[in-house]
Amino acid sequence: MSKKDNLSTNPKDKLEIAQKIAANSKKVARTYASLENAFIYFFRWLSSLLTKAFFSKRLSKIIALAMAIVMYISVNVSTSDTFGVTQSSTLTDIPVKVIYNSEIYEISGIPETVNVLISGAISDISLQKGKTNSAVTADLSGLTEGTYVITLTPTNFSSDLSVNILDNPRVNVTIKKKITTKYNISYEYINKNKMDPAFILSSATFDTTEVLIRASQDTINSIAFVKALIDVTDVDANFTKQAQIVAYDNNGLIVNCDIIPEFVTVNVTVTQPSKQVPIIVRPIGKLIEGYAIDEIALDNSIVTISAPTDILAVIDAVYIDLDISTITKNTDISTTLTMPSGVMKMDITKVNMKITIDKVTSKVITGVKVAWENVDPKYKPKLVKDSDALVNVIVTGTLRNIESISADEISVTIDLSNVVVGVQEVPINVVGNNSFVTYAIEDGRKYVQVEISE
Repeated sequence: MSKKDNLSTNPKDKLEIAQKIAANSKKVARTYASLENAFIYFFRWLSSLLTKAFFSKRLSKIIALAMAIVMYISVNVSTSDTFGVTQSSTLTDIPVKVIYNSEIYEISGIPETVNVLISGAISDISLQKGKTNSAVTADLSGLTEGTYVITLTPTNFSSDLSVNILDNPRVNVTIKKKITTKYNISYEYINKNKMDPAFILSSATFDTTEVLIRASQDTINSIAFVKALIDVTDVDANFTKQAQIVAYDNNGLIVNCDIIPEFVTVNVTVTQPSKQVPIIVRPIGKLIEGYAIDEIALDNSIVTISAPTDILAVIDAVYIDLDISTITKNTDISTTLTMPSGVMKMDITKVNMKITIDKVTSKVITGVKVAWENVDPKYKPKLVKDSDALVNVIVTGTLRNIESISADEISVTIDLSNVVVGVQEVPINVVGNNSFVTYAIEDGRKYVQVEISE
């Protein structure tokens, strides 16, 4: 019989196994209970100790001292490890300060700024970068006219840093004695693009027209002209202000020199040239069959325009080109005025028009004189037919517009702008002074024969 069969059939053996298992379970339970009591006792002890420490002045001082010592050691070890390493950094555009008698001497050869290399602890470098009064000094005190080699010296840098001037710490300096010369001043307006173009800058007068310039002889010789710069930003009326004086060379570059005075008082007259011109409506297109424009009444028939005087001289009116092809009855229209080229400002920008139409009619104006136009002085024109010297003109419009028209109000011209010697046909044109009336030669011709001789 197998062992398995013996275990399953012997009750005595089963009882012994059960007793062993029970004994082991009690042992494990006692072990866990002992550990739990030990942990509870430890935490109670630690809690009691911390309570005594925090509520005991003596112990709290001891603990604070201990923590301070630990932190001090930690920080110093960290500092020693981090900041004890030497680093380098380049500082750019450090200004160069020159020590010299600027009233007597002019100097050249010294740069305005230099770059320097600083070396040291990272903390010292960081502090130095935050300083704004560090500079490099060129000390020329005690030196007179001549050329010298000067060593540039760092100033107001941390003594814990090593400072080296990059490029060339030694520079060649030329010292020249200044002389004084008198100059007449001209003037120039600046920032004209920042003023209203409707205004015109007229005369400028100064409290003085001469200045003194102090510089070396070579610098004086390089000066081509001296100007007062007048700022005209936003000016719209006569003004008085201070104008800076600047000296220039032949290339228009500013010359560095002493100017006495640096500013002069200037009075400038500001004008706004303007004139009044009529607003004229020019119909474009064709009205409905059998009708013509009888009247166009404007709520404003005159406009004041502002422009330079040469522009004003060639403007005789402001025109409205009106498309009449869609008008079928009396109507009101509002339109914006178009500003003529060169005009800076108009006091009216929009007009309202009341348009009246009426039935069309015609009449013939007889005996209108013909005149030559665009005659070249080297040519002598002559009509082939003497009868062409007078023509009949048919005028078409509303009764009110044509009934009073006379021959003197009509212009008939022969255009000789493209003629050559000999007999040829040239254009004949007819116009009148009423834009609501159409004008045409009665027989419909567009050309006449002329003979050109030299």
